[in-house]
Amino acid sequence: MVLIPRTDAPRSEPPCDASVGNPRRTRAQRSNETRARVIDAASACICEEGLVHTNLSRIAIRAQVTTGAIQHQFGDKAAVLHAVVEHGFEQLARCIATTLTEEMALEARVGAFIDALAEGYAGPHTRASLEILLGMRSHAAFRHRSLRFLAGIRATVDRIWMGAFFDAPASRARHIEAQRVIFATINGQALEGILLVAGPETKKDLEQLKERVLGLITRN
Repeated sequence: MVLIPRTDAPRSEPPCDASVGNPRRTRAQRSNETRARVIDAASACICEEGLVHTNLSRIAIRAQVTTGAIQHQFGDKAAVLHAVVEHGFEQLARCIATTLTEEMALEARVGAFIDALAEGYAGPHTRASLEILLGMRSHAAFRHRSLRFLAGIRATVDRIWMGAFFDAPASRARHIEAQRVIFATINGQALEGILLVAGPETKKDLEQLKERVLGLITRN
């Protein structure tokens, strides 16, 4: 038996913006979108204008939100800055993880790891994160929270590294030394890029870094 609905029964009307391909966003989705816009705006503001000149008003203008919306989502400026640091380095770790594949030769994996790290550090979110860490280093609470977070990121990167270079004959100490050499070089280049308007010439340094790291992890 086919049931035919009554034409006089009350009908539930869809939201006005719930057309096909344009469903109504949930509160959580709107909140996440606002957070993402604020983080992007804060990063751009820091890279272009500097940390000193970055405030909630400037961030709000770039993000096209109100300062009240930022305070509701984050709290204060320090919370926004910490969110930028978290986003920048989490994005960096994801970039490295998705770059490496088991099919790549060992030398190619070393090159891909270093190139991904250098590219990530040159991006606006990580660059802004470095400026924040430098500018906020005298703020004890912020520094403590950031160091704890960065320790977790380094542990994540170490797991990615050991998974990617499981077939390298080097000892654990050599692997740790290789990572330290990489981060010291890339950090130095990134800081030089912040201080110099033109930025450093990094191609030759990166090629030399790849050769050194490959040498470290291919011998016991």
